[in-house]
Amino acid sequence: MITGAGRVRIGEDTVQLKFTVPEDACPPEALLPDVQALASQVAALAEERVRRVGRRISCKAGCGACCRQMVPISPAEARHLAALVDALPPERAAEIRKRFNEALATIEAASLPSRGNPDTEKPAYREFGLSYFRMGVACPFLEKESCSIHRDRPLVCREYLVTSPPAACAEPGSGQIRQVNIPVTVWSVFGRSVSADGSLEWMPLVEALRYAASDTKADRGKTGPERVAALLRELER
Repeated sequence: MITGAGRVRIGEDTVQLKFTVPEDACPPEALLPDVQALASQVAALAEERVRRVGRRISCKAGCGACCRQMVPISPAEARHLAALVDALPPERAAEIRKRFNEALATIEAASLPSRGNPDTEKPAYREFGLSYFRMGVACPFLEKESCSIHRDRPLVCREYLVTSPPAACAEPGSGQIRQVNIPVTVWSVFGRSVSADGSLEWMPLVEALRYAASDTKADRGKTGPERVAALLRELER
């Protein structure tokens, strides 16, 4: 393993960076623990900026409305989530897999509109997300309106913060949600940095286990330091 550390300036603020990755070739998800930490730092920076203007974040445990939104994840995150499920005790893993299968079956039976792409087809991407939410399908990891994998939750989940009343999150598209502006969306930076062509590859979280089961050739074409360098280039861009 090899470790590197430094700082990155975001506007007038500074965020600490630290990566410990394999020195040799590795899959993209080898970066995820440190990328998760970066996403949490950027979210904390956004929260601090909100406090400076006298507002506060209203998100809290037990408020699971956002856990029924469409959660976009990269292929690397899909493999990571599948590995988390595989590591659970058998009965627990079977229950989570059942939830994934039921959620996926519900979504696929609904004939939702084209997914679009958050980079190049934003209107279609937004409409897909709203249509998905109207289905009311909970994240398979949601339990008692709280995230059961909070420490390992997807990058985009770390970046979703609001200052509006919690009840407003049950009505996306209504204009009632005051979402906090995140200065850098780490989930998309990471997704582009590990993509073969630099595009943003993504899928709804409910497809994670199916994708991981079919993805038998995870990309190991770069070393850990090369992957960190690609991430930093994308972050700078």
